[in-house]
Amino acid sequence: MHREKVSRGLLERLAYGLTFIENICVVIAGFALVVAILLTSANAFSRHLFAAPIEFQLELTQTYLLVILITLALPWGFRQGGFIRITLLSEILGQKMWHRIYQSGLIISSLYLLLLGYEALIVFIDAWNKKHMIMGVIDWPVAWSWIWIPIGCGLLAMRTFIMAVGAGDQPQGH
Repeated sequence: MHREKVSRGLLERLAYGLTFIENICVVIAGFALVVAILLTSANAFSRHLFAAPIEFQLELTQTYLLVILITLALPWGFRQGGFIRITLLSEILGQKMWHRIYQSGLIISSLYLLLLGYEALIVFIDAWNKKHMIMGVIDWPVAWSWIWIPIGCGLLAMRTFIMAVGAGDQPQGH
């Protein structure tokens, strides 16, 4: 009993720390969104009013800002219930069986997200070591576009695992 209490307390502290990191990441994602909107708007105005587009806007927005926005906001969005839950089986199988299937799905998802994050980390390391660049008006380092994917996938993997073991927030989805 004492061991279970200690591990539950550890999981709750881990969930609390993860929530803190997710909140920081969603603020960064929000900042990336604001910058992308302002930059795209400024480019549209500059292009149409002065016939002088902001040359680097597209690469910066699609290669960096949107990647940051999507991947860093995923764990927070999932924690807030931003996912679709199909409940047909829960009504047929009963609550206990459905809960086991749900937990299994979260654990499998967690493992898949870890694999995705690992693969993206490999691409990041390769791009970093080989100094891959996106050639254009500005030569953009590819590695800084890839680093956000393992971070976001890793955080979402931790979130799904913590939900699977019943610690932390337990959103119901939509």
